[in-house]
Amino acid sequence: MSKRIASLVALASWYRGKWHSRWHVTLSAAKRLCISLLRRNAGMLRSAQHDSVRLACVTYLGYATLAIAITAPLGATGQAKPDKPRATATPSRLSEAHYQRGIAALARSESQTAIHEFLMALRVAPKSPEGHNGLGQAYFLTGQFDKAAIQYRKAIALKADFAEAYYNLGRVLEARKDEDGAIQVYQRALEVRPDWAEAHDALGNVLGHRGNLLGASAQFSLAIQDKPEFAAAHYHLGLANWFLKNCDGASAELEAATRLDSKLADAHYYLGLSYDRQRKPDLAIEQLGTAANLAPQNVLYHKTLGLTYQQQGYLVDATAEFRQALKLDPGDSDAHNDLGLVFLAQGDGDGALTEFRAAIAADPKSISARNNLGLALLQKAQWEEAIREYRALVELEPNDAEAFYNLGVALKQKEDFEGAVESLEKAIRIVPSLAEAHYTLGVIYWQQGKLDEAAAEFRAAIHARPDYEQAHSILGSVLRQEGDLDGALTELGHAIELDPADAGAHQALGMTLRMKGDQGRATEEFKKSEALNKTLMSTQAATLATNTGAKQLRAGDIEGSMARFQEALKLAPDFAPAHYQLGLALLEKGRHEEARAEFEKAHQLDLRLRPPLAVH
Repeated sequence: MSKRIASLVALASWYRGKWHSRWHVTLSAAKRLCISLLRRNAGMLRSAQHDSVRLACVTYLGYATLAIAITAPLGATGQAKPDKPRATATPSRLSEAHYQRGIAALARSESQTAIHEFLMALRVAPKSPEGHNGLGQAYFLTGQFDKAAIQYRKAIALKADFAEAYYNLGRVLEARKDEDGAIQVYQRALEVRPDWAEAHDALGNVLGHRGNLLGASAQFSLAIQDKPEFAAAHYHLGLANWFLKNCDGASAELEAATRLDSKLADAHYYLGLSYDRQRKPDLAIEQLGTAANLAPQNVLYHKTLGLTYQQQGYLVDATAEFRQALKLDPGDSDAHNDLGLVFLAQGDGDGALTEFRAAIAADPKSISARNNLGLALLQKAQWEEAIREYRALVELEPNDAEAFYNLGVALKQKEDFEGAVESLEKAIRIVPSLAEAHYTLGVIYWQQGKLDEAAAEFRAAIHARPDYEQAHSILGSVLRQEGDLDGALTELGHAIELDPADAGAHQALGMTLRMKGDQGRATEEFKKSEALNKTLMSTQAATLATNTGAKQLRAGDIEGSMARFQEALKLAPDFAPAHYQLGLALLEKGRHEEARAEFEKAHQLDLRLRPPLAVH
């Protein structure tokens, strides 16, 4: 059998040098015979029982296959007739095809597909620096920083002047917090390609993180020089200037950044901060509002905008921003605290207490929230709770002079004079120039009949703060009791000059004048004191009515709240918080013109209270 096949092979080989139709027919017949024999022998191979038979069949199969290959038709030129033309994938072509598919996958953010394609490219061309760089990029995008670094280093080893690989390696080292290494490779990238704006910008960012703001600014400036339309570089240079307190430079660069890329929320945010620092509140609010609109999920943006509104007296708008911040992060202690301060400014003591308590629940170590809660409790005469909060605060901050002072005030109101004196003296030891602590300690000594000690404390308060009206007023009363009538008249005159509405100062002045024998002037001062006291009592009653109305308004009882605010205004027509709260209630009712009128009255009486922007 093998001889027959060998003969066929020899015959076919001889035929390869010839081409004629009759020989082609013979050749085709030979090929069909080989195929038939091949099939028969394959069946014998499957049924063979002995190794010798198997070996013979395998040998036969090999010869038969060779014969079929040799009997391929010949072309008219005497050469083997080719199949239809088809592209032959050389190693370089195959590697390039996988590489380009990897690049396309990266552009589609299909990182896993990109990894596969780059790996296939590197199997064919393992010394391709571009392939290693591409694979590194794909690993970087999937957070596999160690693998990415390995690939970038391989790319650099294969191509020492591969600037892109140095740059990409710098990004990996930044992500791994290796700032020294990042600086070195960014510098190497710039040695290879000195006019690369993105590399200058990246190097500037690392230098900025290291605190080298001047060096960072130089790199950002070079980036802008190389690429003037580079919005991110303008933003980064503006940010560096802002931290360097160069507000004019910061504003100029941040304005350029927002012109080039109006969607750059961070640039709008810091431009708003820069305008705020330049005392341009309207421009600051505009930019901060743009930032919050571009990034509505950014809690910080809403809080900062709320604070800016609050500082400018737009309390309703501030409330809306703080509420949005709390919607995004209900556990944000600062937002609760800031919202509580807004409620205090609006005359809503109960709302303020709720927010300060929520702030403390979110962060039990919040010094600001505990201090504010204590102040709100003092305003509502809830002495026990105020004392508890301030005791907790001084445990957290044993060197907080203000906390010891407020604790002393609360203890004084509770008539725990010994405890109050101890707390106030601690406050003064921490901050000797704390005028309020000296004043309150002087009041306690005065109430205890220790006139010399009281006078010393009031003088210390005035030394620390010369315009301290209450200290002048009470010192005048102490001097009158000590018989120093001229000294008393001087101090009481200073007090009334600083605050003409101080009923107590007018009363004390009247008593001093009477002791001096000036009955006419004394009577005038007593009348002023009486009128001012009536006003004070009315204001206290109006405050209570306004707090009640604000609570009803929060609960949705608009009609009830309006009744309370109107009651407050009957008691004290010039009570600004009542006008403001009534404006809010009218706004809820859709009575915009009336609301605007109330807001304007509130603002005239208290410049800190400004109408909501919606009613401008």
